[in-house]
Formats: sequence, structure tokens, C-alpha cells
Amino acid sequence: MFGLLIPLVLSLAPQLASMIFGTKGAEATAKVAGVVQTVVGTVADLSAPGGAAAAVAHIQANQQAAEELAAKLSDLHLQMQKEQDAESDECRKDALDELKARLGDTGSARDMATELAKAHSGLAYGGVIVSVVIVAAFGCTTYAVLSNHLSATDGQFGSILVGTLAAMATQVANYWLGSSVGSSNKNALLANAQNNLAASVPSHLMKSDAQR
Repeated sequence: MFGLLIPLVLSLAPQLASMIFGTKGAEATAKVAGVVQTVVGTVADLSAPGGAAAAVAHIQANQQAAEELAAKLSDLHLQMQKEQDAESDECRKDALDELKARLGDTGSARDMATELAKAHSGLAYGGVIVSVVIVAAFGCTTYAVLSNHLSATDGQFGSILVGTLAAMATQVANYWLGSSVGSSNKNALLANAQNNLAASVPSHLMKSDAQR
């Protein structure tokens, strides 16, 4: 049904192509069909057989209807673009919140270790000892798996063990290097957010502001 409307819709509002054929194409298609139905009114029923063809014929033969549809499709595109921008902003906010939480966890663990060291407590060396054990176990296990010809069963078990130790070794690296790496990631996310925000501003608005 909607397939017959696509050429007409894209000829009037080509900016909708990315949304119609995007990840939320079904939702965009339903909204576009609703707009077309509003314009044609009782002339054609898009849900009935032959309704799409009748709607296309009506709009092509009626210049006023074509202009009205173009205006409504343009408004629909702006509305959907705002919704997409809002979703993107929410995703970026969630990513930044998660990053801040991870940095906070790392900072808390380091602060605790610092306080223990100031108190000359033996527990202050616990993080160092655990880190050395994990990294050493990861290196030795990886060497053993790669250097020995293991059977299929033993090889599968070895791969699982190496994967587990690799995850633990990553946590060790995040503990000792988390602040610098996390700051770099946060700066990259902020820069990306600023670039996306700048790209979302229509060029004609930017030009009008510059002229002012």
C-alpha cells in the first residue's frame, strides 16, 4: 500500500528518505501515511484496496493538495528530527552518567587505598598484590594455552579461563589507569556531543545568526 506513495512522498519531501528507510522506518511510514490521509480526506481511504493509487492520482491532479502535503511533510520531518535529536541526547547523557559512575567507583577505591596507606595499614597493599596475581595468572595461563597442544576439551576450557582472566586483567588496568583513560573517553564523548549538536542546527539558521 505505502509503496505506491513513496515516489510521490519523496518527490515532495526528499528529506524523509533517511527516516522512511531508517531503523524506525515502520514508525515513520505510519506517520507519513497519516499525513497523506489527512490531506486527501474522504477522497481516498489508504487502508482500502486501491486507496493509495487514488490518493496519488488526487494529489498529482490537485496542485493545492500537493502544496499542502509538501508543507505537512516538511513539518513532520522537523518533528521527527527533534524526536531523534532528543533520543540521541538522552543516549549521550546515559553514556556520560555511566562513565561518571565508573570514574567515581575507581576514585572511591583509590581514596580508600590512600587512607589505608596513610594509616600504615597492611591492607593498603591488598590492591597491589591482587593486581600482580591477576596479571601474572593471565600471562602464565595465556602462555600455557598457546605453547601447548591441548585437546579439544582442554583447549576449550583453556580459552574460557584465558577469557575470564583477560576480563579481570582489564579491571586491573581500569583500576590503575582508569582516571586518565576515563577522562580521555569523557572528553571524546563531550566533543562528539558538541559536534552532533552543531551539525543538528540548520545551516540557514547559522547563516542568519552570523549576519546579525
